[in-house]
Amino acid sequence: MTLKIHAFAASPRAFKVLAVANHLGLPYEYVFCDLSKGAQKSPEFTALNLNQRMPVLEEDGWSLWESNAIAQYLATKKWDAGLLPKDERARADVTRWMFWESAHWDQACAILIFERFVKGLFGRGAADPVEVEKGLAQFNRAAAVLDQHLKGRKFLVGDALTVADFAVGAPMIMAEPAQFPLENYPEIRRWYASLAALPAWSKTQAMGQMPAAA
Repeated sequence: MTLKIHAFAASPRAFKVLAVANHLGLPYEYVFCDLSKGAQKSPEFTALNLNQRMPVLEEDGWSLWESNAIAQYLATKKWDAGLLPKDERARADVTRWMFWESAHWDQACAILIFERFVKGLFGRGAADPVEVEKGLAQFNRAAAVLDQHLKGRKFLVGDALTVADFAVGAPMIMAEPAQFPLENYPEIRRWYASLAALPAWSKTQAMGQMPAAA
């Protein structure tokens, strides 16, 4: 049984999936999905995900898309690692934060990442000031919630690392190039430092090294 993860590792949405797999030590084949060349729109990839978006997990003729669903599925491969709690309320709490990441945190971060980094990288013009202001407003709204929640907590759910930390932490790999305004969020910086220190984090970052934006 071979797991395949189709991904563009430099993307936070792909990063979370690969980082979970690396942290758990799961054997998998990394299939590079080159977004710069439109690989996600190929017939072969579209057969795996009609949305034409990565990441996609492939296993024994079955495919799974949506990064948080993939991350949770991978966590079930090694229950004893604790990334997905067995306690029902704790597990619901993990899911709650992953839904929040998808609906709020990811959306805010994505605007700043696109305007301040992706555009320059792919020659798509200068950042749109209106979009940047929109992104900053959304970021600060979500970051205030996250920073407040993290007070007195080592990780998002109790004192144990869970898949929720990987999901919410993934966009932070772009904090510097996207210029996330983190000055007023000490709890986020503290929490993220602990994630960045994980061996799986640096291993996954090395998989997605990208040139500097123009």
